[in-house]
Amino acid sequence: MSLSLKLRQMLVSIFLLLFLLPSSFIAIDRAFYTQLLTSAEQKMEVHMYAILSELSVTEDKVELLNNALTPDFYRPDSGLSAYITHEQDLVWQSDSSLNQHFIPPIEALPPGEHLFRQVIQPSGSFWVLSISLLFDAEEYTRPLTVHIVQTNERLIAPQQTFRATLIQWFIGIGLMLLLLMLLAYYWTTKPLSRLDHEIRRVENGSQEQLNARYPAELSIIKEDLNLLLANQNRQKQRYRHHLSDLAHALKTPVAVLQTSALSQQPELKEQLDRITSMIEHQLKRAASSGQDVWKKQIEIKPRLEKLISALSKIYRDKNLAINIECAEHCAFRGDETDLMEILGNLMDNACKACQQQVTVTIKQSQHLMLCIEDDGPGVPQEKRQALFERGTRLDTYQDGHGVGLAIVAELVQSYSGTLEIDDSDLGGARFTVYLS
Repeated sequence: MSLSLKLRQMLVSIFLLLFLLPSSFIAIDRAFYTQLLTSAEQKMEVHMYAILSELSVTEDKVELLNNALTPDFYRPDSGLSAYITHEQDLVWQSDSSLNQHFIPPIEALPPGEHLFRQVIQPSGSFWVLSISLLFDAEEYTRPLTVHIVQTNERLIAPQQTFRATLIQWFIGIGLMLLLLMLLAYYWTTKPLSRLDHEIRRVENGSQEQLNARYPAELSIIKEDLNLLLANQNRQKQRYRHHLSDLAHALKTPVAVLQTSALSQQPELKEQLDRITSMIEHQLKRAASSGQDVWKKQIEIKPRLEKLISALSKIYRDKNLAINIECAEHCAFRGDETDLMEILGNLMDNACKACQQQVTVTIKQSQHLMLCIEDDGPGVPQEKRQALFERGTRLDTYQDGHGVGLAIVAELVQSYSGTLEIDDSDLGGARFTVYLS
């Protein structure tokens, strides 16, 4: 499992945590606020019925008997007060309303109806429960409206306390859930990380197959990968055996032909030498490794330095200036013989074709790039494709390009890579190989 996939899973988990906790907090806070409103309305109804039970109404006076109200109605700034109005006139108010600066609403309510709502005035925000009744006052009926008023600060004070407690709990719950998520994430991804580690060890040749124990979901993948590795090893071994047998079978007849007097003719000698060279190359490839080439990590820079040293001696008359740009960590995933074949052919052609300067650039990120440039005459556009065809001779093109490029192209293709030819900034040709 790649790091980016692990990171995405972690981000999704954190996002869900950050989304669910605030959503739950808001839902609980709103539910508590709604409950506060309901409770406030019920308490105000109790106060209203207490006032109605002790209310005395005469023709010129409205008063309460027996001081039946709770102490909050007598204490200034308690946040709870009561008013009685007759049409638009205030006929009674509790002692606690003296410093409240509240103006009772004047809307007319049908007798017997009560109304609970929020009223916002310049002096503040209030919650008001009003009820309109008809009272018998000696010889006539007198309509009165009773208002129980509570300030918004009195209502939200419990909510603020509850919210502070809720925040503390949610922070604790969030930290606990985050810890559990991290533990669960580590526990669930540990087999995937172990599988990734084993695959990398198989790639670099440290082990032949996957050996660790995995959950049932990954055991099938493990078995399939081991089966694929075993099958590939058998095919590679069979290929090497057949190739070795074929090369050995050809080697003896060629040796007999070389002892013939006809083999000393220049045309036949050149062809026999080429056949011998190809047989030796295939024998080396067949015997080069008992492992799959994709498992091996070949450091490029040491091999490149050896090639440059050898080519500098071969072409000492040109006084070559070979510039290299290759990081220490650059590595070729494959067989060393194949790497030397690719670099050797390309660099040898560049040295033959150049005037004096050759540049080798090797970079590796997700892919490996091998770039060889020279300051020679270059390769004409219309002849570049023909360089990859077998049978093309060195003298087909001027100054050396052509020999071995068909082999290089086949090797690059066998590694699922690409080989490109274009013009170099040095003035000659640029050969670029891209490998996974």
